[in-house]
Amino acid sequence: MKSKRVLAAVYSLGVTGRKAGAKELALRLDLSPKEARDELGKLSRLGLVRLGSKGAELTPRGRRAIRVVFIGGGFEVIHYGHLYTIEKARALGDALVVSVARDSTIRKRKNREPLVGEGDRAKLLSALRYIDAAVLGVEGDIYLTLEKVSPDVVALGYDQHHVEGEIAREAAQRGMKLKVVRLDSPYPGIKTSRLLNDF
Repeated sequence: MKSKRVLAAVYSLGVTGRKAGAKELALRLDLSPKEARDELGKLSRLGLVRLGSKGAELTPRGRRAIRVVFIGGGFEVIHYGHLYTIEKARALGDALVVSVARDSTIRKRKNREPLVGEGDRAKLLSALRYIDAAVLGVEGDIYLTLEKVSPDVVALGYDQHHVEGEIAREAAQRGMKLKVVRLDSPYPGIKTSRLLNDF
């Protein structure tokens, strides 16, 4: 189990452009630096990671050893509905990557300024224990973000406007093999727009 945690952490650091060295992994996984080095050495001998001057990176075999789940949204006001979706999505795999909508996307879709800037929203989400990596989405084309993340599962919130089959078809046309699932919610009345209207 520790090996999957390390592989997921190497992946998550890599997808956010950060170095996956023993020190970074030790901090992220609450290991000693020696434990992190030993684990990386073991995974390298198994052919699951490559070690280099820029830290560890997953080999294709190492990437296949973990299941990456992807969700996306604006996340302007984090509420129970978001937390439920994040927790359910995380339970579907070994690593959860969250795509944060760009400020320009919120302006376009909501016809208003974002309540919180994209960088701060990504930083806040990164601090949640269920989230392994938060990345800023690519403006205008969610599939470019999917290509960057290369998830195994795309989890949609119960009220997101995306169509499961459409995402799966377009991803397949772009050479991505992934599963799309729609999550439920016990809090359908809790929405950012409704919370804002109540103020």
